[in-house]
Amino acid sequence: AIMTLLFSAPRSLAAFKISSMSTRTCLCRPHTSRRTFMATTACTSLYGTQQGLDVETLQEVTSTKSKTVKLYQTLSSKSKARNQHQMTILEGHRLIIDTISNEKNRDGAKSLFQDVLVTRDALNHPQLGEKLSQQLGKLSNEGCNVRLAADNVIKAVCDTVTPQGVVAVVQLPPSYEDNDTNENGKKHKLYILFDGISDPGNVGTLLRSSFSVGAEAVILLPNSCDVWNPKAIRSAMGTSFQVPIRSVSSWDECLTFMESCGVLGENIYAATMEGSEKDNTGGEMKFESKPHDAINWTSGSNALILGREGTGLSTEIRRAVADGQIRSVHVPMEPGIESLNAAVCGSVIMFEYHRQSRAAIAMALENNK
Repeated sequence: AIMTLLFSAPRSLAAFKISSMSTRTCLCRPHTSRRTFMATTACTSLYGTQQGLDVETLQEVTSTKSKTVKLYQTLSSKSKARNQHQMTILEGHRLIIDTISNEKNRDGAKSLFQDVLVTRDALNHPQLGEKLSQQLGKLSNEGCNVRLAADNVIKAVCDTVTPQGVVAVVQLPPSYEDNDTNENGKKHKLYILFDGISDPGNVGTLLRSSFSVGAEAVILLPNSCDVWNPKAIRSAMGTSFQVPIRSVSSWDECLTFMESCGVLGENIYAATMEGSEKDNTGGEMKFESKPHDAINWTSGSNALILGREGTGLSTEIRRAVADGQIRSVHVPMEPGIESLNAAVCGSVIMFEYHRQSRAAIAMALENNK
């Protein structure tokens, strides 16, 4: 039913239009003197002459009570709908341009993009209008439904105070699966586990850090923020579609999956000052929380658990630490500071992993000379 709503409108037969080498005065805003519409300006790139979106051939959505608007609103506001239909909302020039331009996100008929609404003002943006038009032109050529929208329609479907005039429905990427068949034991992976992290801003920051350090995947434990929430996606600045993500329904399922990825309990670190009271054999050996830079993150595959803002780790994870089932790690700080923001703490630890990884690669290259 949702796909019927998206594609019920007839698509334009002329998705592109090659313009002359001179700029064309915008016909969409006749009362705006001397504004130049760059959307169809030919320009030189790696692909030669690029073609912009032909606005005059696009169907326009003007009613805020249309099925299209209701669809966008549902996906924007309801996590259940996003999970059910495996779709979400992207909004804004930069996010949409960057996501389209990444070839991994555009695979012909399998494109992530299912539907796009854009205003004339968005296509006339002085810095990003031309790029947006070119990228939307590519989408339209690949079969994506691109339509003009009135300003009141955009305001109705976007959750931002000042919408930028372009919004899209995209398909969610597939859930992460460990398909690595490498058996030489040299590859060290880092998995980031969200244990109830609830703030979309922190989620977005952690996804950006995860991508920056080359983390293998992000695993979502129960009660974690929906990473496909439009706010979290904007905060992640496109990395939501670059970092593999998987949700698990319980801590036991997480442990089983981590084991299948080659990560044992002794290589799972929860970010906390708390240590264990006994080892996993029932003895009295105590494991203290280690400083993040005292752990050898390149000895094998590891996982880092980050807890909820304010309350920290869940009871189940704390129990796993106390029982010696998993280990704990912390970022050393000067006296007087109780804790770090979840995104800051996680990022600091991740970049220590990245530093060690780079050092290990440099050493390996040196030894091979």
